[in-house]
Amino acid sequence: MSDQSKRDQSQQQAQALLDAQVQFWLQELNPNKLLPLLEQELPYLYEKLGSLTLREAVAEDKVRATAQRYAVEMEIEGGIPELFGEIANIVYEHPNNDLTLVGDILSERIINDFLEKIFEQGSLLDQAVNNIRASAPFREFLSDVVFTVAKGYALEENQLVKLAPVANGLQRLRSWLNDQAPGLAENIHTMGKQLSRASVDQSIRLVDDILENDLYRDTALNSVLDLWDDIKTWPVSSFQRYFSETDLQELMVLGYEFWLEFRHTDYLRSYIDAGVKFFFDKYGEESVHSVLQDLGVTEEMVVSEVKNYAPDLAQLLLKHDIAEPLVRRHLERFYFAEETLAILAAQ
Repeated sequence: MSDQSKRDQSQQQAQALLDAQVQFWLQELNPNKLLPLLEQELPYLYEKLGSLTLREAVAEDKVRATAQRYAVEMEIEGGIPELFGEIANIVYEHPNNDLTLVGDILSERIINDFLEKIFEQGSLLDQAVNNIRASAPFREFLSDVVFTVAKGYALEENQLVKLAPVANGLQRLRSWLNDQAPGLAENIHTMGKQLSRASVDQSIRLVDDILENDLYRDTALNSVLDLWDDIKTWPVSSFQRYFSETDLQELMVLGYEFWLEFRHTDYLRSYIDAGVKFFFDKYGEESVHSVLQDLGVTEEMVVSEVKNYAPDLAQLLLKHDIAEPLVRRHLERFYFAEETLAILAAQ
């Protein structure tokens, strides 16, 4: 037999083997065969792959690069925020908002624990209040408010001052003072501000004493809990009285714009790197199985989810004639490779 005849015969055998194996894998994709195959092979794969350490299974620098790529580098197209906005609108207008009470969503235990944490001594709320009321700009703001209110009351609410002769007299007196002693009016204004500032400082010291009192904390906490007793009976839709659908959309736009700027900061990059490094420092030498267990992912969950979706995907590939060309294209490279044809020709 000539070399060309042997080659032709080898190609015919390769084609026959290719067709047979394509049909074999197409039959294996049938749900009746695929499910038993998954039930048999998935536990085996889970056991073998799960015995590898995290560092053996995946490189730390690749995980870091992937996290950076999706959090920082990936462009967010306009369709994503638009989709979020449409979903938010559906949630805002959902009929369940009228049927669901706030207390059905937030449990009594969670609210009590949350409020007790807020009102405990030395809490974040305490620190914020202390820093605000101790700041010079805040005290200056309060003294301006006190002085403005006092001045407005004296000059506008006093009925005597409103009388035309008195008002005209005050106007002439003010004009004369500005001409004869231009600094006097400013000095009077400054003295008034100083008095109001001293009054504010004294009031804040009184507030400091009150805030350090445990009785005040208990009273404030009980007042908020009483308010919660009222709020928990509201339907969720009650909050639509305080913000509109447009408000929700605008808040989402603001949040989206913040994220677009924040995601490109060195601050976020450094935190991503630190998070990935910490994860590998903690779990790098642990087995993948141990890591998944710590994260709450069990073998049963993995197998169940694969079995849930794989048959549907396989059926979709078969139904739309995607599977056969895909399998054939990849197996064809093997069967018609020179090395494979040479083996068949030697038979």
